[in-house]
Amino acid sequence: MALFSRRRNMARRKNRGATAVEFALIATPFVFMIFALIETMLVFFTQTTLEAAVAEESRKIRTGQAQSTAAPISQTQFKANVCNRLYGLADCTNRLFVLVEAFSAVPTGPLAQPWTDGSLVPGSAADEPYQASTSGQMVIVRSFYVWPLLTPGLSNALSNYSGGAYGSYNRMLVATSAFRNEPYE
Repeated sequence: MALFSRRRNMARRKNRGATAVEFALIATPFVFMIFALIETMLVFFTQTTLEAAVAEESRKIRTGQAQSTAAPISQTQFKANVCNRLYGLADCTNRLFVLVEAFSAVPTGPLAQPWTDGSLVPGSAADEPYQASTSGQMVIVRSFYVWPLLTPGLSNALSNYSGGAYGSYNRMLVATSAFRNEPYE
């Protein structure tokens, strides 16, 4: 009986660190998964917020408020309005691009992507054109946001833009609003 009791006590001593090791093995992937879920949630929440911001601000162009002679909205103000509707989720100065293009007829073919040259420059006429429109014109408002991905592994899965000053592992969030301006005077 004493031999059995002594072996049982030795077995307990040998298993003392097992719980800590098991926790470490389980905690690492669990914490990684939590961070991946949070980052994915932030990407999709920012995408939805960007779409709502572009739709709301585009309405001002569609109804003629942006083109009013009393207080026309400039490119800088339009971009600031979109940024204000993102509620601090975005770095609007360096990573947000807003393009407003006006057409007299429905555009044919694909629209130019501003990052095809491999870089994006905030405020440049090539990467952020802002064309004034008139009553009855077709207008396409596009907004791009370069979201930096941080979670390893998830960055490879969600990344769709690498280039220029932004480095690798970014997600290009895109919101578009296409419409014909209402008749206004």
